Amino acid sequence: QTQMDNLSVQATLIIGFALSMWAGETLMPLLEDDSQLCIWKSWYHLFFASVFFIFVAVCISCCLIIVSIVSYIKQAAQEAALIVSTGAAVAVTRQHLNTLNYYFVVAYASFTLSAVLLIILYVGLPSRLPADTAEHRLSELSGEGESQEGWGSELESIVELFDGTFSITCLDPRNPRDNAVRDSWGAGIAAANTLVILSMSAWGYRKFLFVRQSYKPLQLLSWFV
Repeated sequence: QTQMDNLSVQATLIIGFALSMWAGETLMPLLEDDSQLCIWKSWYHLFFASVFFIFVAVCISCCLIIVSIVSYIKQAAQEAALIVSTGAAVAVTRQHLNTLNYYFVVAYASFTLSAVLLIILYVGLPSRLPADTAEHRLSELSGEGESQEGWGSELESIVELFDGTFSITCLDPRNPRDNAVRDSWGAGIAAANTLVILSMSAWGYRKFLFVRQSYKPLQLLSWFV
């Protein structure tokens, strides 16, 4: 009983910390297309971001499975001990505890890796990338009566370096290809996370049915055969 309580409390704490990674204060700098921390600027930014989101989803799903099953086991084990046999109920509970410990290891590892990936996304990747010099020079010089100051205020994410080249923080909002990449990758990341959560939920429900069946009187009596 004490091990179950500790496992449930630790899983609940990890859920809180993992959900904070999906909070607006964390995600907004990563998802804005004019932020220096945005994930849309290169393939490796998108790769690390995709893995980060998936690990967070796995972590939360495993912890929710642990909390749900532990809540049921605590009630079912007490009922089985009173009605059938204390020894059989304890033996079945220990068997399930080993599996739940495995789920907790997976959740903890996923949480640790997602924290590492979040640090990489914030400080480990380039904040500015080279921009197409010729394209942005033409944009700067184009337009009737449009001043350089006006162009700069329109695209504050693009700056000219001392060597005459240009750098950009994230996407060029005028570029249809950049907008298409952002939209397609955003939909893909959302679909992948939804698939992970639904798959883990289905697996957790299957595990719950197995646990519930194991506390049936006939199943408990099979320990004495």
